[in-house]
Amino acid sequence: MPPLSLQDAVLVLTCAAVVFLPGLVVARAAGLRGWTSVGAAPVISYGIAATAGPLTSVTGIGWGPLTMLAATGGLAGVCYAFDRWSRRRSAGVADRPEKPGPAVDRRGDRFIAAGVLAAAVLGGVAMLRGIGGLEAVHQGWDAGFHANAVRFIIDTGNASPVALSAINNYEDDSFFYPNAHHVLTSIVGRLTGSSIPSLLNTQMLVLPGIAGLGLAVLVRAFGGRVALAASVPLVLASFHAFPYDLVSRGPLLPYATGVALIPAFLALLNQALVRSSASVVIATAVAATGLLAVHPSTALTTVIFTVPLLVHRWRTGRAEVRRADARTLCGIAAVAVTAGLPFIVGTVAVGESGAVVDWSARQDFWEAVTGLVLLDHSGDGSQLWLVALLVVGVVHVRGLRQLWWWLAAAGLFAALFVAVSSTDAPVFETVTQPWWNDRWRLLALVILAMAVVAAHGAVAAGDALAGLVKRLAPEQAVAPRVRLAAAMVAVLAAFGVLSNFFYLPANEHRVSASYEDQPSVTSGEETAMRTLAEFAGTDGRVMNDPGDGSTWMYALEGVRPVFGHVADPLTFETIGQDQQLLLSAFHCLDSSPRVRQLVDKYDIRYVFTGKGYLRDHFDRIPGLRDLRMVDSLELLYARDGTAIYRVRLVALASESAEGLGCEDALRAGTQPLIAWI
Repeated sequence: MPPLSLQDAVLVLTCAAVVFLPGLVVARAAGLRGWTSVGAAPVISYGIAATAGPLTSVTGIGWGPLTMLAATGGLAGVCYAFDRWSRRRSAGVADRPEKPGPAVDRRGDRFIAAGVLAAAVLGGVAMLRGIGGLEAVHQGWDAGFHANAVRFIIDTGNASPVALSAINNYEDDSFFYPNAHHVLTSIVGRLTGSSIPSLLNTQMLVLPGIAGLGLAVLVRAFGGRVALAASVPLVLASFHAFPYDLVSRGPLLPYATGVALIPAFLALLNQALVRSSASVVIATAVAATGLLAVHPSTALTTVIFTVPLLVHRWRTGRAEVRRADARTLCGIAAVAVTAGLPFIVGTVAVGESGAVVDWSARQDFWEAVTGLVLLDHSGDGSQLWLVALLVVGVVHVRGLRQLWWWLAAAGLFAALFVAVSSTDAPVFETVTQPWWNDRWRLLALVILAMAVVAAHGAVAAGDALAGLVKRLAPEQAVAPRVRLAAAMVAVLAAFGVLSNFFYLPANEHRVSASYEDQPSVTSGEETAMRTLAEFAGTDGRVMNDPGDGSTWMYALEGVRPVFGHVADPLTFETIGQDQQLLLSAFHCLDSSPRVRQLVDKYDIRYVFTGKGYLRDHFDRIPGLRDLRMVDSLELLYARDGTAIYRVRLVALASESAEGLGCEDALRAGTQPLIAWI
């Protein structure tokens, strides 16, 4: 594992504090106690960022640690006031908040805490080993945009979800991007001064801990045993599909974060329904806003999980319970709509006008089913020891009666996973659009339930082992709980040994695939970007190729590129007209008044070309080919496959150099970029 310096350790601890402490303060002020308050803390923290961030941009107050602190204090004060009011209104009868149980329950809490901590360390180590060091640059499609978004919020203090248009969509007046993940990450950056890659990588490191904690809290909230709550985080940290595959692909970091927050949010929602307290309703509504603002599809996912949860509560409940739940849900919805209105409006608008994504099916029905059941969705080997735990868990599934609703909702996503993996039917494309028709995203949701079933299988094995020990040594006066604890340690240790330390090397390899041997941002390009920063400073923009990794120049060095995100050739017509012209005809600078107008308009002073590309089938965009033939460009730097040019306009010529193809490139309606696929 790469060494973790003191500075790295401080960064990780700061990240954990920013994610947990604001939400924990609000949860405690709302009257929540115990595991629910701890588990719900991250999703409430994201809710605070989502609620306060847009307000600061409207009022002109810059977003930063002090505004986050003020927002946390204000929300905590409101929740505390409502909590005290609710208590007085009930004539001195408390709303029965969670309280520490007797000593045996506190011992159980320690077991759960140990399981969560072990899973957080295990998952964090797998992530760190795969990343190779917190300063490493993720080479995926979306990484540059996420990095630039965090840098933009840190630099400008503008936390509005529409402000991120400045990165790459400055011609689009309707641009919207849910940015709670970036807004909260920017606080960590402001507090530590860490590099942007290290901020993103640290967010990946804490994901297994957040997800494992959430599942443990959910299990306990619905009467699950201590043994199950303590073991489910470790089991979850062993699955390839979540979170490792999601952070390797893309990285789908906001989506992965949203998925990690779902279990704890549902535990919080259940607490709000049980207590019907105004303070908890407010905290839950803010958390719901956080889910929406981190990633809208995870908010929709939560709604889908909520339906069987309500059936679970109502199928044996009295009519008064259903009416009380309906009132509570209406209260949560009203507060959430008020707090999250910018994100609701933006999400609806993007949903109506956004690009439709359809990933082609690559398997037949039985291949998809087999891949799901055998945990071999990627075709590179089954996780057989997890499958064994799943089989045992399914055999003893009656022990999960209180969580049937959780398994039922996940079953729906399992069916959708099989559907999108095996068919291109339009109906499934439409139904799964909120998840980008992406089987990897759908599978991550299924894993949340599979982890519970597999952990239940481990508990069943522990019960059997404890029973065997009791029969073999009946004279030993050992408390049943101690015997079960020892049996669970033995079962999990055996699983760890048989699975090659909880599949850590395999999970490490999956993460490393997006960091090692990738050509889009090489060390030579990073050196060139530092040189570019010395030339260009922070003024103006730099013309760049959106397919070669140069989008990272802003996140790494503060130099603003013309393209701050990948421009997909397949959706060329959706980008701005100015960007289309620059992509296809920038090299016609010597003879084109239209190109020169754009150079003036965007203050383009330099040009940067990188060495490799994000995809093997990408090539240099037409507008940046043969730049040495352009008289208005002065070559300043050429090394390791990268080049930097200064824009020095010569007198406008009647035509550009022969061979540049400017006559075709500048013809109205021409879209030659498809040639770059």
